[in-house]
Amino acid sequence: MVFCAIGLGVLLLFLPLQRVAAQGTLSLEFYGDPACSHCQEKEPIVKDFVARHPEVFATYVHKNYLSNATAWQELNDYFASFDYSITGIPVLLLNNSGKIQVLTGGEITSIALEAWLVGALEDEEITLWGTFLLGLAFGGTPCILLIMSVLGTSLVAVEERKKYLAISFGLILGFITAYAIISIIFLTFWILIEVLAYVQYVFGAILLSIGIWQIIEFKKEKSAIFGTPTRVKLWLKTFIEKQSMLYSFLLGILFTFVKIPCVGGPYLAILANVAQNPLLIYYIILYNLGMILPIVILLIAFRIGLQSNRINTFREKYRSYLRFASGLLLTGLAIYFLITAILSQLKT
Repeated sequence: MVFCAIGLGVLLLFLPLQRVAAQGTLSLEFYGDPACSHCQEKEPIVKDFVARHPEVFATYVHKNYLSNATAWQELNDYFASFDYSITGIPVLLLNNSGKIQVLTGGEITSIALEAWLVGALEDEEITLWGTFLLGLAFGGTPCILLIMSVLGTSLVAVEERKKYLAISFGLILGFITAYAIISIIFLTFWILIEVLAYVQYVFGAILLSIGIWQIIEFKKEKSAIFGTPTRVKLWLKTFIEKQSMLYSFLLGILFTFVKIPCVGGPYLAILANVAQNPLLIYYIILYNLGMILPIVILLIAFRIGLQSNRINTFREKYRSYLRFASGLLLTGLAIYFLITAILSQLKT
């Protein structure tokens, strides 16, 4: 079931992308000849793409390029001005705020056009691949390793395969549900307050403070803001000892909300940075896939014999380094977010 959920997330990445706006200026120019059968085959593909993405401004030029040497030379000269040499038609010029890409003949496909648009929308944002890697990095923070080592101690006693899978699935579903709730609350709040000019800077400053605090406290065993209250620890312990899908689901939710300063900072930074990006859902999916992957690997490792105390030993040995690294990452994200906000405001 876990792998089905991951597979579904990956499958969603290949579904037609629905967008409402684009970053910068996106346009395309299609050049074809009325006597060219290949042009007649490719033009509907381009028009279908533009119909799905009204944010892309399209121009269609039809001339007798095959029979008129002057028209062909003019077309060649035009593309030469962009340092491109063309040898045939149809030819498509893609423009992302001055960044030019050219597709010719068989290169003009729906997949190629969608790939160009994804790249264009990523230009001013954290990339989708970078988002996945950030999720992967923060899926191995000391906070996550701690809860997994404690849970692993309990899972060792679970011999029934179905029960083990149910507990594992419940935990992962709890993490995903918590992040979904966080996403909805944060994005709703962000959209409402984004009209306030300095909110982005306040949020960026908060993230920066948390990142710097992690760096300052990286050698401390107990942190003032990243520690877990005693009562919450008792609740977490109770949920773990119940050894059921429901309680592992609640464990995932409770842990995520309690540990937001530890594991939620980078996620909120990404959400704030891409809140208006039409690829938002893909950023959310990829971050969650990256964050869940280390947890899935540990759950599989526990099942095949990895002792949970080895995870805790690793966590205690390298906790300071992991905390320092996560602090650096969060500080870098906060600085990137603040710079992006400043540049965005200067453009307007």
